[in-house]
Amino acid sequence: MPPPAHIQAATLQKFLAGWKNFTAEEWMATWSADSRQHILPFSLGVPSRSRTEMQQILPKLIGVLKNYELEIHELVHDASMGKAAVYITSKADTPFEGDFKWTNEYAVFLTFTEDGQKIRKIEEMVDTAFYQEFFPRFQKYLTEQGHSQ
Repeated sequence: MPPPAHIQAATLQKFLAGWKNFTAEEWMATWSADSRQHILPFSLGVPSRSRTEMQQILPKLIGVLKNYELEIHELVHDASMGKAAVYITSKADTPFEGDFKWTNEYAVFLTFTEDGQKIRKIEEMVDTAFYQEFFPRFQKYLTEQGHSQ
């Protein structure tokens, strides 16, 4: 039996606040120890990442995105299934050549832990055109800055 809707809703609000505030610590505070992040569609070929892997990459990503803004367009929470879906757009400045801007949109599917107090699974359906343009630039930037990927 899923936990009460208000517990999941509070977790969801903390998750979204952490994302909006754009700090790795605050955002990941709502992720369970065994959480997994998946980039969709699967055709992008991005392997799922563990919480530990995300703790390595997320601060690097947050570090390059300046003036980050997130807008929530749609939010659906199905407490009986222990799931939520959020449609989000975000924009930010990057240090990449050509005045390249972060302009991403996502449909994010979340699965709560059995107690509803953490997020166990994060599936991000991303704008594939943007993803394919951004991540090679991001990887090049990390390499140039001497960071491992």
